[in-house]
Amino acid sequence: MRDDGVSDAVDWLLHADPDVADRAEIGAMIRRANQIHGWVDAAKIRFARRLRELEAQGRSEAPAMALTDDGRRSGREAKATEHRERICSQIPALEDALAVGAVSSDHLDVLARLTRNLTDSERSDLHFVADDLVASATTDYVSEFERKTRNLIDHIRTTHAPHDDAAELDRQRDTSNIKRWIDKPTGMHKTLVELDPIRDATLHAAIDAHLARLRQRADHAHTPFAQLQIESLLAAISTEQPGERRVPEITLVIDNTSLCDGRHVDTICETSDGAPLPVSAVQRMCCEATIVPVIIGDRGQALAVGREHRTASRAQRRALRAMYRSCAHPHCTVGFDHCRIHHITWWSDNGPTDIDNLLPVCETHHHLVHEGRWSISMAPDRACTWRRPDGTIGYSGAGNNRTKREHPPNLPSGDRAVSAHRQPSLC
Repeated sequence: MRDDGVSDAVDWLLHADPDVADRAEIGAMIRRANQIHGWVDAAKIRFARRLRELEAQGRSEAPAMALTDDGRRSGREAKATEHRERICSQIPALEDALAVGAVSSDHLDVLARLTRNLTDSERSDLHFVADDLVASATTDYVSEFERKTRNLIDHIRTTHAPHDDAAELDRQRDTSNIKRWIDKPTGMHKTLVELDPIRDATLHAAIDAHLARLRQRADHAHTPFAQLQIESLLAAISTEQPGERRVPEITLVIDNTSLCDGRHVDTICETSDGAPLPVSAVQRMCCEATIVPVIIGDRGQALAVGREHRTASRAQRRALRAMYRSCAHPHCTVGFDHCRIHHITWWSDNGPTDIDNLLPVCETHHHLVHEGRWSISMAPDRACTWRRPDGTIGYSGAGNNRTKREHPPNLPSGDRAVSAHRQPSLC
C-alpha cells in the first residue's frame, strides 16, 4: 500500500507528548492524527473495492458484511464505507485527498448522501464539477461543503429535468405525516413527525418562542435543556385557544439574484436554520404576512427585511438571522435561534446596539468571551478575529455567515444559466 506520508506522521506522533504541549503543538498533533485517520479511511475504501470484486467472483461475502465481521464495527459504519468507495470510484481525486488527510470522511458522506438518488445521466455530469467538489472539500468545513454541493446537485438535476420546483414542496406537504409507537424495551412513547420545510419552521418557531420564555423563569434555572425543550413543545401545541389561530413568525432567507432571476449555482434559499427551499415557492410566498422574506446581497449583507410594527431589536435580529445560520464561531453549529446577540464592543463599555457591533454566539462561546476572557474583533466585512486570553489568535477569517466565498463551477457550456421568470416587482 502507498505510504502517502503516513509513516512520517506516525513516527512524529510517537515522539510527541501532548501532556506538555502548548496550543500550537497540539494543533500540529491534531493535523497529523487527521492525516493518519484519513489514510486509514482511504485504506478501508480500497478494502471495500476489493471485497466487491471478490464478491462478484463468488470468493467473498458483501463488503459491508466483511467490514462488520472482521472490523467489529457497526453495520452503519460498514455501509458508509461502501458508499464512500462508490464516490471515490467516480471521483478518484477525493480518495487521493482523503489518503493524505486533506479531506475527511464526513465530506465523502455528505457527497454520498446528496448523490444517492441521482439518475445515471445526472451522475455522469459529476465529472464536470469534480474539480469544484474537490476544491471545496479541501478548503471548506463540512457544513459549507454541503451547501455548495447541494447547489451543484440541484443545478445538475435542473438541467436534466426542468420542472416547477414548487411541486416538490407540494409533494413534501402531501407526504407529511405523524407516526406514534411504543418502544417495548424502554416503555418510552415515541412520535415521529415528518414535515415539509415551511411547516417544520413554523412548528419550531413556536417551540423556540416558548423555550425563550421558559429559560427566563427562575424556577427553571437548573432544569436540563432537554426537559425545557419537551415542555416548550407541549406548550406550543396546547396553548392555542378554541377559535383562535396562533401564527408563529418564521424567516425565509434568499439572495437577491435568486429572488429576481431564479436559482443559480450560488443560490441561498432556505429557512433561517439552513433547510433548503424551492426558489419559486419563496417568490410566491413573499406577499404572505406570516412570512418575513430577508433578501441578502453577494457579501451576506441584509438588503431588505420585512417591515412590520416591531421594535428595533427585533428588526436587527432579523437582519442578523439573514446573515448567520448559526453561532458565529467558525466551528460551531448551534442554530441562530439558540444564540445570544453579543456586543463586540461591550454594552458596559459604551458599545452601540448597531448591526456593525452585533454578533450571534451560542451559550458556550458567549461564556468563552465573558468568563473565559477571550476577545472578538470584527472587520467591516464581518470577518472576525478570536483571540485567546494570552492575546494569541485562535481564529481569523469569515465566521458561519452566509457570505459567498466561492466562484461558479466549471459547468459545460450552455448549462450555467437556469431559466426562470423574472419578477421585477420583487427587485
